[in-house]
Amino acid sequence: MTKFLLLAVLSTALSGQLAYAAENITLDEATALALRANPDIAVVLRGREIESAQVLQAATRPNPTLSGQVEDLRSQNRIATIAISQQLETAGKRDKRMAAADANLAIADAEIGIAQAETSAKVYAAFYQVLAAQQAQTLAQELLQIATQSKETTAKRVLAGKVSPVEETKAKVAEAGLKVDLANANQQLATAKQRLASLWAKGNSQADYIAVGELEKLSSIPTLSDLMAQLPDSPRLKKASLAITQKQTLSAIEQSKKTPDVTVSLGARRNEELGGITQALIGLSIPIPVFDNNQGNLQGARARELQSIDEKAALQNQLQTELAGAYARRQLQVEAGSMYQQDILQGAQSAYEAARKGFEFGKFSFLEVLDAQRTLFQAKTQFIQTLALARQAEADIQSILGAPYKIESVKKQLP
Repeated sequence: MTKFLLLAVLSTALSGQLAYAAENITLDEATALALRANPDIAVVLRGREIESAQVLQAATRPNPTLSGQVEDLRSQNRIATIAISQQLETAGKRDKRMAAADANLAIADAEIGIAQAETSAKVYAAFYQVLAAQQAQTLAQELLQIATQSKETTAKRVLAGKVSPVEETKAKVAEAGLKVDLANANQQLATAKQRLASLWAKGNSQADYIAVGELEKLSSIPTLSDLMAQLPDSPRLKKASLAITQKQTLSAIEQSKKTPDVTVSLGARRNEELGGITQALIGLSIPIPVFDNNQGNLQGARARELQSIDEKAALQNQLQTELAGAYARRQLQVEAGSMYQQDILQGAQSAYEAARKGFEFGKFSFLEVLDAQRTLFQAKTQFIQTLALARQAEADIQSILGAPYKIESVKKQLP
């Protein structure tokens, strides 16, 4: 990460805003910034602090109780009693309570992993949207330059009497339309940059930076079966597994409540009527579970335990479906990108060059040049959109799996 970006992070912490001065930024740098300053991650980190405090609280034992009593306020007949009592938890209630708190803390850790994975995937998608918008802006600039040159060429031919002034009007209209297209491309780029910067900046940030990366180089990814094999390690499924453990600990707590706690007490009684004699008192109390045996709470806890098992199975089916869909979308866009690179773009470029040269020699009308130019623009624009959609599908896969898939051993690139 560059020194500039480190200073930007410090600025975020102090002012809540992030400003750039047209600095280059890579995907890794953008991801690092988001993981450090994204507000969604800050929320789950606070949630972990809460659960950590609950772990501390779960280990505490019940406080002793001090009680006093005075019978008959007349001094010669007064009987004063003072006692201290302590509740003794039975059936391992404290251990079970601590296990439940640990399970909640583990779920909080899993939620952090989910937030980090989703943030990384959002950065991935947003970053390549910026790259696509940058290329679309460059394309719009190039086409406007071509239109301007065509307008000038047409004006010269009108002065030479080779073409009708109508052709010059068409050229001016085409140039004006491309100026509008360039303005739209500029706005879309600004929006894409703002969307990416919002993943690490608070408030209204000035997203004046240049994304540096390669939109076109789509590396091959593992097969769908290999990706499915990574699914059990995804943060969401891990959280679902931890939720089952959590519900089991809660069932154990409700089961332990069927065994009543014991309260022991120790105290003294001073009886003035008997000459101020002090008597020792020892007490023991145990609730008798005749009517309330905690059967309803236990039944509900066990039902929630089974529900969490069903929820994990449903989530696994959902993630498998989402992963298969994202994989299919990605493969479709990769195939479309190959077709654009191998056939469509070359054909559209050749058609435009032939029409332009033919127009210069008077063989084609400007309308034919304009049609060829429009076809080339549409082909390049659709190619950029295809690449962006492929990157979005990759981001969806990463979000599902919780981490970038392993592609180190795969070197194949699009031709």
